Amino acid sequence: MPLTRRTVLTTVAAVAAVPVIAPAAAARAAGRPAVLPAGPLAGSPAGPGLHAGNRFDLRATPADLFGKEIRLTQGKVHQQVAFDQVTGLAYATQLISDGRQLADESAPVPGVERERRGDLCINEVAPDGAVRAVMYLRGVGHGGGLGVEHADGRVWLWLETDATPVSDGFAYGTRIGRVAFAPDAVVDAGSAGIEVFDPVPGTTGITPSLDAGRGRIAVRHGAHGAEEYRVYELDAFKRRAFTPLHAFPARYRTQAWCLAGDLVYQNEGSAYGPANPAPGNSWWNVYDVTTGQTIERRFNATALGLSHRETESITVRPTPDGPQLVFGFATQEPGPRRMALYGITSTTDGTGEHVPWTNLDYDTAVYAPNSGNYVPQYRQLGNRVDLHLRLARADGAPWTNGEKVLTLPPHIRPNRTQGLIGVTTGSGVTDSLTIRWEVLTDGSLVVFDQRRITGWIGLDAGFFTS
Repeated sequence: MPLTRRTVLTTVAAVAAVPVIAPAAAARAAGRPAVLPAGPLAGSPAGPGLHAGNRFDLRATPADLFGKEIRLTQGKVHQQVAFDQVTGLAYATQLISDGRQLADESAPVPGVERERRGDLCINEVAPDGAVRAVMYLRGVGHGGGLGVEHADGRVWLWLETDATPVSDGFAYGTRIGRVAFAPDAVVDAGSAGIEVFDPVPGTTGITPSLDAGRGRIAVRHGAHGAEEYRVYELDAFKRRAFTPLHAFPARYRTQAWCLAGDLVYQNEGSAYGPANPAPGNSWWNVYDVTTGQTIERRFNATALGLSHRETESITVRPTPDGPQLVFGFATQEPGPRRMALYGITSTTDGTGEHVPWTNLDYDTAVYAPNSGNYVPQYRQLGNRVDLHLRLARADGAPWTNGEKVLTLPPHIRPNRTQGLIGVTTGSGVTDSLTIRWEVLTDGSLVVFDQRRITGWIGLDAGFFTS
């Protein structure tokens, strides 16, 4: 099934008003949306199977959760999504739209002012993608972290709060807040409506993630380039006992992240554009919180055909088929942004992975492979890319120093120049059989040799994208 095809799979119906259309398996077979029986969700808590030895299979074909791009209430990009484990309802954060006037405001407020103050809208979203209710939180932050806790019959949101206003750009929270979701409510940072937790005093840019099924909470905090993750027991955190179970440095630029057992899932990437053409630069990064090590880094090839594809949310929710990794893209540019969510339920133990070779484009009028076994190819595992080729010039002319042989696709280009060592045919070569290659940040694969070799040259080596 092509990743760009909009097919609805395993949508969770959690409200009694939602009718039962068909069992999940029958609906999938018929190509119809699978609306499951209302009531408590199976797999809550999610149970074992999300530790470092058994994680979501990021190679699996994701399900399209709504079958369409969802229009939320604000025109801005959605930042993060989290699900109520009891009702199955989704909650999505957005900065408040430009020119929106809330009930207690005397005039419309410009969008840049909302950004500088950290004014958020929380959308409550039904399984069919309809927004059921909204809540407004002023002065809390950017909305990059969100957790949902169902306690005492109410929905409680965990997110950043107490944003430091800025003169330009976006305000980010400095503490963690817990607030009861209330439709149409307007709550300000610093008011009694938000319970405040300060696990890392003086930090900047703090965001939370909640693993309610396992009773854990995590925070990501710190200045740009020096971020850190900390994982806590939720009950202890509520008592303000802020001794972490685990703490480790964050790596890579992040758009959103979530805690799932002993794993942290982090995604990165930006929208398509001149500097980031399709297939884009969306990546998953997976950490083992017990060691702090990155155990997987994989390119996200979901929905490459979106006209605007900006990596945003990531979370885990329970479903009748087991825990599901949910991730999303902001779409539609220009105009009000929309939200497209996808889910992966398949898991893997991370062993026995076979990464196939993929052919690279090259000018067949200029270059000829040594044999069918040496057509230019690559394969990628995490942030390592292996290259394989043996080529000669089709016209028999000698190789020139600094000759560009081909251009790598955008998603495997390095963030700095990488040097590689290749080989050359022994025919007519009386000295070293090694040859120098470089991979440049624009994807150019260049050979450097001043001997004007006329035979084939080859490369079986790898480099790192970051």
